[in-house]
Amino acid sequence: MPQPWGAERPGRVLPAPRADTTRHTLKTLGPTTRGYSMPLPGAHAAQSATSCGPARCWRFAVVGAAGLSCLLAAVATEATPPPRGRAGPGRFFEQVFKSKPEPRPAFIPVPTPPGKDEVERLEKLAAKNRQGQPAAPRPEQLPSWSETQKFLTAARSSAGKILADATARDYQAAPRPADPLTLLVPPSGRSQTVPLVVTRLEPTGTPAPNTARFQRLRKWISQTLFTYQRRPLNTVQHTPWEVMHGFIAFGIPTQVRVGGPAGDPVSAIGWSNTGGTCRGQTMLTVTGDRLHALKGYFGVQGHSAQYLAILAQCRVASASPIVVQGKRFTVADLIAEEKLASKAGTELTFTLIAMAHYLPTNATWKNRDGETWTLPRLVEEEIGQPIRGAACGGTHRLFGLSYGCQRRLKATGQLDGVYLRADRYVRDFQTFTLAKLQNRDGSFSTEWFKYPADRDDDLERKIQTTGHILEWLVGSLDQERLYDSQVVAAAEFLCRVLQREPSREWKIGPLGHALHALNMYQERAWRVVLPGGIAAFHGPMKAAAGSTLVAEKPDAERPARK
Repeated sequence: MPQPWGAERPGRVLPAPRADTTRHTLKTLGPTTRGYSMPLPGAHAAQSATSCGPARCWRFAVVGAAGLSCLLAAVATEATPPPRGRAGPGRFFEQVFKSKPEPRPAFIPVPTPPGKDEVERLEKLAAKNRQGQPAAPRPEQLPSWSETQKFLTAARSSAGKILADATARDYQAAPRPADPLTLLVPPSGRSQTVPLVVTRLEPTGTPAPNTARFQRLRKWISQTLFTYQRRPLNTVQHTPWEVMHGFIAFGIPTQVRVGGPAGDPVSAIGWSNTGGTCRGQTMLTVTGDRLHALKGYFGVQGHSAQYLAILAQCRVASASPIVVQGKRFTVADLIAEEKLASKAGTELTFTLIAMAHYLPTNATWKNRDGETWTLPRLVEEEIGQPIRGAACGGTHRLFGLSYGCQRRLKATGQLDGVYLRADRYVRDFQTFTLAKLQNRDGSFSTEWFKYPADRDDDLERKIQTTGHILEWLVGSLDQERLYDSQVVAAAEFLCRVLQREPSREWKIGPLGHALHALNMYQERAWRVVLPGGIAAFHGPMKAAAGSTLVAEKPDAERPARK
């Protein structure tokens, strides 16, 4: 009966192994070498050493050692087999010494929050700037005879009206006029949804330069927004998370079709705030008597307070009604729930955006653990968290810090303490981004804030990073820097790519933020808002000249295809 190679037979001296035994052994090596059991010439030599002469034993030892060393080298490198048809020692060394892939680029240094000394210096500088020069005293002069007559006539008329109102038995106070900065938006479509109350801010700032490039960009942005606004999402194919990213793009006027692509259009925010289902899921739910937004890995918000933060960016007022499972709430109930969830050491990016919008700057509250929280504490917590590795590359964290500073400045007229740190931190990141992370086509790095990178073959990724970064920049830059060539180039890139493939099914999250960036740019630069008159930008920094314009149907000019 034949014996396996390497086995000894009684009374028989084994022949010497073939000269190409090592080569034969190496031919079997490949990616699955680990755990591979195969007899080696060295093992055969060890078994038959007692039956061989000294010369033959020495030859066995040399061949066996060579085979074993080659096998170990192949296992260590896990070399893949070369193409078929090649054999021999050259094939093995080609595997071992072949060129390795290029290493990933190292992270480039990023700005860091200013320290205590820098904050003290900034506070002194801000205090010095606030003092300014004393105003020159106005020379005292007596009123003219005509001014005196007008004053006496007005005083006599006012006194007579006050006396008449005081003696009238049927007097009723005149109704208080509505706040001119508050607008009630009726539900859209045939389906009934609760109305939305939104707030508007007065604009201030420098208009865009009247150049050919800016006129072309204005048309491109108008055409892009018009194209994608005609493609509403629907409640059958899209999740609550996707619908939420639909109205971050277009704000209050956003519609969603109920029942499918051909369904009736209704207000997207109104549908979500009345417990409407999208792809079988709802964004809001009720536990006991508490209203809260669901958080998870699919279909609902992916971060704490994300839904509330997007309502804030859409300028939905805290008094807006919410109806879920037959119970009536308002956005204020959702704010109260997110207050309770504030916790140190966790992601508070969207909590900062929401609370900075809805709460007064000196507000305090308690979380579930009884800890006291304030808006400055939220800012301090977010500054202590890294930008890299945060949601969407850290763009939302920078957006939250920017917005917190804007709201503080609007409320108090100055920045101090932790707000000075946040403001300097954000401005350093703005300069860093525009100086080091922009590609030649106007897009921003496809690796966020890690290092410069450009995946030419991955437009989805370029839309994702460029849309998010531009959204933060447009929402935080000073009005004059909004017209820098780098910012304009990024807006032009988004318009070109989105208009080149208008029927492409882009990922809805990145698309929503990219369109939001263009929507804000249009409003800040030219004071043009989408039909419905609801501003997309949530701050007062925008062009002040002239009156606010409502976007009309754009002309046929489209961005050039490259």
